[in-house]
Amino acid sequence: MPRFNPVTDIPDLTGRVALVTGTNSGIGFQTVLQLANHGAKVYLTTRSEAKALDTIRRLEEVNPALKDSGRLQWLVLELSLVTNAKAAAEEFLKRESRLDILINNAAHLASEFELSKEGLSTVFAADHVSPFVFTTTLLPLMEATAKLPGADVRIITVASSQHFKALPTTKFDSIDDFRDKQCAPGANVNGMNAKFARYAHAKLANILFAKELQKRLDAAGVPILSISLHPGNIATEGAERVIRSLGGGIFWPVLNWVLLTSAQGAITQLFAATSSEVRREADKYKGQYLVPYGSVGQPSDIARREGLPEDLWVLTDKVAAEILEKGSI
Repeated sequence: MPRFNPVTDIPDLTGRVALVTGTNSGIGFQTVLQLANHGAKVYLTTRSEAKALDTIRRLEEVNPALKDSGRLQWLVLELSLVTNAKAAAEEFLKRESRLDILINNAAHLASEFELSKEGLSTVFAADHVSPFVFTTTLLPLMEATAKLPGADVRIITVASSQHFKALPTTKFDSIDDFRDKQCAPGANVNGMNAKFARYAHAKLANILFAKELQKRLDAAGVPILSISLHPGNIATEGAERVIRSLGGGIFWPVLNWVLLTSAQGAITQLFAATSSEVRREADKYKGQYLVPYGSVGQPSDIARREGLPEDLWVLTDKVAAEILEKGSI
């Protein structure tokens, strides 16, 4: 049984502002529901206004008390382009004077290789570079919030145990690493192995980002907690689409029976984002990689490689700056 029950263990979040990406379904939807149920004003992000309004309607159906409460707000965020992520973050900054909880939950799952018009692998852009820009643009507001009386500011990055499958040759010292096909020359770039290798590559970047962010926050004396996590193996709509696209549809009913539900999958990120234990034992949790249901896990050897988090940060910062200045790289 989970040691953290979101329904009973999330503290009162009245007066807090939270932002959760990727909320149309799955664990993002469940995360927004619990944060709002406990009093937070929650911005949910989807890729269109129509999806956002539909998500809010469904949340209000689950809990009618949320209707007209002002606790559900929305923001359009399309992570395939870095410029979109920057614009969305700047729009949020126009609307709010504080941000207590940021949960980078949205993810582009294993898919065919494609370069964005900005010159990046679409999976790596959506899962790492755009969230990096989104987060760092919001960071000054979160730093200001952390100075307020009684503040408890946290940045949660949803990674995956799939990061263990990242190639041992992984490095981050060239722009080419951000559009790497993650397969051997001549291999099928859209084969199952390559698709999952690209996803693993991006999820590894999530863990490295969270770790380096914490290091930089600590160095600056900012009491924000940065945590990455694996939410568990979950029966989400996105997971079903991937399995069926790979020809495994016949196995989905069995997988659906053994995988976690979305509500169970949301527990670890809700623990990381709200648990009083995490703040009380900050040195135990900050910069760490959590696994269900809120335990400190051991990431892969590559994720623990000395210097790799900083290499990724420096390269991402450089690539993002060039895209924002020139439109592509």
